[in-house]
Amino acid sequence: MKQTRSLTLPFALGQAGFWMSLCIALSFAAVHLKALGFSNTELGLVMAAGNIVGALLGPVLASLAETRPGMTTAGLIWPLLAIRALFLSLLLGCTGRSAASAALYAAYLAAAMAVNSLNLKFCVDAERLGLALDYGTARAVGSLAFVLVSALLGLLVQRFSYRALIWAGFAVLLLQALANLWTGAALGTAPLPGRTHDRRAAVPLPAFLRAQPRFTLFLLGSVLLYVSHNMITGFLINIVRNAGGDEAVMGYMNAFMAVVEVPVMLLFGRLSRGRRVSALLRFSVAMFLLKALAFAAAPGIPTLFAANLLQAPSFALYTSAIVPYVSAVIDRENAAKAQSLAFSMTTLGAVGASLFGGWLYDHCSVPLTLLIGAAVCAAGVAICLPAIRPTERTS
Repeated sequence: MKQTRSLTLPFALGQAGFWMSLCIALSFAAVHLKALGFSNTELGLVMAAGNIVGALLGPVLASLAETRPGMTTAGLIWPLLAIRALFLSLLLGCTGRSAASAALYAAYLAAAMAVNSLNLKFCVDAERLGLALDYGTARAVGSLAFVLVSALLGLLVQRFSYRALIWAGFAVLLLQALANLWTGAALGTAPLPGRTHDRRAAVPLPAFLRAQPRFTLFLLGSVLLYVSHNMITGFLINIVRNAGGDEAVMGYMNAFMAVVEVPVMLLFGRLSRGRRVSALLRFSVAMFLLKALAFAAAPGIPTLFAANLLQAPSFALYTSAIVPYVSAVIDRENAAKAQSLAFSMTTLGAVGASLFGGWLYDHCSVPLTLLIGAAVCAAGVAICLPAIRPTERTS
């Protein structure tokens, strides 16, 4: 139990830092960039560029940690944190729409996104070293942190300006640095007999994808799920304003969305007991479509809040189930790569939403844009459901 506490707590702190940084860099990207004068289409291009680089960088770094002797997960996180600190400093000097501010924001977002691939690598490291880590609890802490920072940022931006987002980014960087120190130290003191995996069994990304066609198909379907998901979350300010709200309402809605995730994440271990993780994952995939339709049909702020209740059986359940599902269907030597790929598909979904959704919000009504997003989600569900491999019932 001592080892469980020593690893779960620092990992939970890292999850809190990551999800707060994602709230600042991604969920409030529209607020920041629109304040600089960017259109929805331009906003989409900036977000797409950041997400593409982040989606590619994360798995590459996780693969390096698996295949290169001497490289550690914690050691690879430090450069990402330092790069973000540099870009945040430079963003302080950007006061208007320009190519420089667009490039800086895209790079800042990419560095923020890539951290989670290495956070997930910590889970694999813990398993290999024989350490218990309660992922559901740690992930719930991340959602609670998202709740707090989202509600706070909405008020701060309304009272001061978008520049409050930059200073919040610096504060969260310090939290992530502390978490990385703590988690790296906890893993570094683990008993050596746990370090038994063979790095030579880990294969490069292209070979892994060719060897896992069904998992690859699932990954492709999940991209479409997250295109629809991010057409809502990435442009929530457009949806809220269309319903008569403002930035403060958006902050509260982001917070509410995260609040409803927490019970599922905290209780996932109990919820999954005696059930197949694959069945729970299938259910969550179907719920993405129901959520997309609910948002498209919501006429006002109260019904938008009601639609957010479906965040629990969709995003929260998917997020909780994907980690044990990947562990069940992928060999241990390639598990970190697979976990990173699964997260990167959500990032690629954000890319699609940024490009496709940004154009739609500029040229179509909000309800029509959300209906098109629901159609994309339906295609993702049709691909994902048959691609999910059955797993054993959990004990």
